[in-house]
Amino acid sequence: MRALLADGPDLIGRVRSLADPMKATPTDKAPGGRSSVSEPPAPIDADLVDALAVLNRLEPWWHVTLSDYSNDREVMTWLGEVVLDRHPEVEGLRDGWSVADAMAKWGTERRTDVFAYPDDEGEGEPEAAPVREWYDPLLTLQQAAKRAKVSQRQMQRWVQKEVVTVVAQHRGPRGSVMKYVHASAVDAAGAGMRSNQQRTQFTR
Repeated sequence: MRALLADGPDLIGRVRSLADPMKATPTDKAPGGRSSVSEPPAPIDADLVDALAVLNRLEPWWHVTLSDYSNDREVMTWLGEVVLDRHPEVEGLRDGWSVADAMAKWGTERRTDVFAYPDDEGEGEPEAAPVREWYDPLLTLQQAAKRAKVSQRQMQRWVQKEVVTVVAQHRGPRGSVMKYVHASAVDAAGAGMRSNQQRTQFTR
């Protein structure tokens, strides 16, 4: 329950972006405020509307400390119903919605990233996957240097020369900036370095 509530803000943002209620007004307005009946409003999926009704009720609860309510039977019973209970879809219909249902159906990420697993290269078309970092993790420069078996100074040179691209960064509690790179980019840079070393050995 704690994990689902922690992901709640991202989940509700995801569902709201799918519903896009700003494009589904009762009447589309033509210039000058006149109603246009030639372009009816875009319909919103009923599942999205029903799920949002539940998620909106939970907004004050996304960041609560659950232990504060552990002895409150009424609150915990209600949270269990709207967060954890699953409502299987039967012939396209559900008898209710919960955070767990919405997470299972839509998740918190747009499923548009396309990445080919290394073992699948050359075997058909790559399939869309929800989160690239699940199988191409983000590494700090220190972790990247250890993975490539090079010094941190060498890793910093790769970043400066854009051999490895920094894809994310954030400021730590002491003001230091943490930079992150994809593991696949580190592996490619390491393979390129080893290839160059081998060519140098052969030419001597």
